[in-house]
Amino acid sequence: MDFELTRSENDEQLLSQLALLETAENIRVLIPFAKAYLGMFYVIDAELDAKEKVKLLANEKLANAVLKGFEASLLRTDIASVEAIGHAMAEQKEIAEGYVILAGLDLVASKSNDAVAALNNDLIESAIGFHFSNKMNHRNSWFDYLLAEHKNKVVSGLLKYWLAMLKNNATYLPGRDLVLGEKADAEIIKHTVLPLLQHWQKCKAKVVFQLLQLAFKYAEAEALLKLSEGVLSDNKTINEKVRLYWVATAYLLSPDKYFATLSNYVGRVKLKVMPLLDFVSSIVANEKEMNINISDKLISQLLRMIAPIFPPQHHVYGALGGLDINSRNVMLMFYFLARSKNKDVISEIKLLRKARVMKIYAAVIDNLVELQVRKNNEKNFSFPDFEHYIENLVNNNCLQGRSNKFDLK
Repeated sequence: MDFELTRSENDEQLLSQLALLETAENIRVLIPFAKAYLGMFYVIDAELDAKEKVKLLANEKLANAVLKGFEASLLRTDIASVEAIGHAMAEQKEIAEGYVILAGLDLVASKSNDAVAALNNDLIESAIGFHFSNKMNHRNSWFDYLLAEHKNKVVSGLLKYWLAMLKNNATYLPGRDLVLGEKADAEIIKHTVLPLLQHWQKCKAKVVFQLLQLAFKYAEAEALLKLSEGVLSDNKTINEKVRLYWVATAYLLSPDKYFATLSNYVGRVKLKVMPLLDFVSSIVANEKEMNINISDKLISQLLRMIAPIFPPQHHVYGALGGLDINSRNVMLMFYFLARSKNKDVISEIKLLRKARVMKIYAAVIDNLVELQVRKNNEKNFSFPDFEHYIENLVNNNCLQGRSNKFDLK
């Protein structure tokens, strides 16, 4: 790019419009300058200060008018709403005025973060939409500030943005890492997880799995149950695995009401039992973090449904060793009963022993009884951790050491 020529052309065309630029009345003229400010022109040195990038394209007087225009754009009342930005993003359309807003916010934030928080709420929500829709390499420090200090403003804007996208049948949501990423934000999850589960109709099964796990942790149990019942009563066709997750959710929240529904839906079909095991074991393993009370009876019911499909086995994979994932998850549920402090747990264990389908686990069940008896009779008895629990079962031939053709030798 010939910067001198570009600057000369801009000066010639725009010096007569300084007043319109300073007030952002002609906001579209500000767009290329905003893109330069935000580092979107690869021909401009990325290390250059943002204001200096604008001055490469205009003389000092014009550049100052442009910078004032960026800030003035934040006072306009006709900026696209966050919902409109979400709709446009779902249709893969860009609202280019957003770059001007983002440049203006950056300038304000460089002077005062408090001034950012004091801006009109509608403008802030639109800015959040632009933050996720208008891609550039520039870091929006004002968003980091709002996320840390004014999370309610971020939650409001982000939820409206996502719901607008989902109304347009979007499959991918920008910013989803705030809910599903490694550094997800608990407050954002709390306010968005149920709306996402309700409206994200083209959500992949693995994402539904993740969202439901989060819902058990952050949402009210009654609200989650109501939502699951609504999903299951809907006549719309949903993926078989997704329906399984919702049936399992309803069961975990209301086992007496939904036991028969889950049992009939899963049957003895291994392709259904396997994802059910993955799902329920992820909740059971993290029970202390979940808004749910898991009873011994519920675990006993799940074991009768699931365990017979996966006979006790201690697969040995070369030098790695250990249980295969399905066996491990089954044993997590047995371990839940082993550690139970409820007085009636022995009754549930004995009912398991009487179930014909559980005979293959007779030695494991006998071990449960032994642990519970020792707990009640030995003053200083302490339960082994899960790894030692499995080790003891293996050493006592409670897991038969069966292998399959996929084991490495």
